Amino acid sequence: MALPMSGPASPETIADHLETGRRRIAQAIELYPELAPEDALARMIEGWGPLAARTVGHYRADLKYALAELMQSTDRADMFPVAFAKVDAVLTAKKAKIPFKDRRTSAKKVIDATEDEARALFYELKRHALKYGNPNSVLAALIVLVAAHSGFRPIELRGAAFDGRVLTLPNAKKRPGQAATRALDVSALHKDVLVAIELLLSLIDHDLIKKEFASWTKCIASQITRACERINIRPLSLYSFRHVAIATWSAAGLSPEEIARLCGHLSIRTAHTHYARASVGHKRKAVARAGLSPQAAAEAKDTERSVGDGHDAAHLSKHPFRGPQNEVPDFIVEAFPEMPPKGDVGNEALSPEEVQRHWDALSDPRDPNEIVANLEHARRDRAQRNRGTKRSKGF
Repeated sequence: MALPMSGPASPETIADHLETGRRRIAQAIELYPELAPEDALARMIEGWGPLAARTVGHYRADLKYALAELMQSTDRADMFPVAFAKVDAVLTAKKAKIPFKDRRTSAKKVIDATEDEARALFYELKRHALKYGNPNSVLAALIVLVAAHSGFRPIELRGAAFDGRVLTLPNAKKRPGQAATRALDVSALHKDVLVAIELLLSLIDHDLIKKEFASWTKCIASQITRACERINIRPLSLYSFRHVAIATWSAAGLSPEEIARLCGHLSIRTAHTHYARASVGHKRKAVARAGLSPQAAAEAKDTERSVGDGHDAAHLSKHPFRGPQNEVPDFIVEAFPEMPPKGDVGNEALSPEEVQRHWDALSDPRDPNEIVANLEHARRDRAQRNRGTKRSKGF
């Protein structure tokens, strides 16, 4: 029996669901060893409190994959539909609207970040990066700047590419009939934003597996949270800037179809239903545009040739979404200094001769306690010699 599909999940996503689901099933069996796995799961879930709709969706996918795998391995695959229906019914009964004050932090994210808040956050992260040499603060500042223009999901930075004009992002929630990647033409944005995109992608480790990358984004999110607390603004999150970008595109007059392509949605209704409205979008003289079709790309080349010949160059700056490169940017990005490696602040290492001399003096080389004591004795000898050397140099 093939594993059930909950949307066109990637192999990495399926592996994550399986790992979490196996752990849940093991907990249920440990609590109720006398019951069948599906009954043990149902009993365990009955003891949980109310769950947000999104959490129920996560648990449903985890348990669907893991329970199907378990029943297939125990020759009960034909009973899976009935077994999972039992678990799903208990999960669905737990779905409830959680009061705002009781929601998890991720459910309290701000979706209408103002330009003043975004600007203040950027400068605070930059200040912290320059003062303490914290590379995660550098990355967080770059993400705040870039995400407000490109609207990526954080996981889509992994595998993203930039050629100086077009930002190519993987579609993290790819659906049937949807391309694996999407292209954002960002060439009209201020040059500082383009530099920030290139720098951000160069600093990211694209070889991290999905789980490792998710852990890294949590580190970046914590940098943003602490920065918001330091400057006393609302708690912005990584996703706050995806909302900003989508609202800004809408405020700039882009069509629902183009916005859907820009943010990786299959349906034109998704952005309007789940994301911030145009009224909270930031005012921009230039915004990203969906990647050009072959025909549009050919027309753009013709335009470039005519401009190169001196014909009607002024009309380019009149495009409603493309401004000249010398516009004042929303943020001023100065070059961050390269982070110097931290110096070795530990004890000075023993030389091979010192280690060998004290090793030879051990009565029983296999005794770890004596090894530790002798190494400590060697360090004291070294410290005494160093102090004597310093005093002799002083005379």
